Amino acid sequence: MPLPMLETAEVPREPVSTCAGCGVCCREQPLPPFLDDIDLIPIELQKEVIELQRREAELWQLARPCTWFNEETKQCIHHEHRPNICREYEVGAELCLEIREKYRIG
Repeated sequence: MPLPMLETAEVPREPVSTCAGCGVCCREQPLPPFLDDIDLIPIELQKEVIELQRREAELWQLARPCTWFNEETKQCIHHEHRPNICREYEVGAELCLEIREKYRIG
């Protein structure tokens, strides 16, 4: 006789409204993910990103956070020049919560 299925209660998540002290989204890629918006940042940063893009395969193998991520502050060191995709990342949305759970951040 099969055992009855137990219902599992989903633990409610606390709402997330800020990135302060987090930075998990920056841990999911090793370099700033610029697409067509790279020409909007200062030329010095463009050169840096282009060099990082040349080393992209190597950086993925190292499995480190984005090179612009400051581990101490948990913020982007070039926050005012971050890629559009980073600007559009929705704090508290499902993807944000999933990644926070992966890295065990409240």
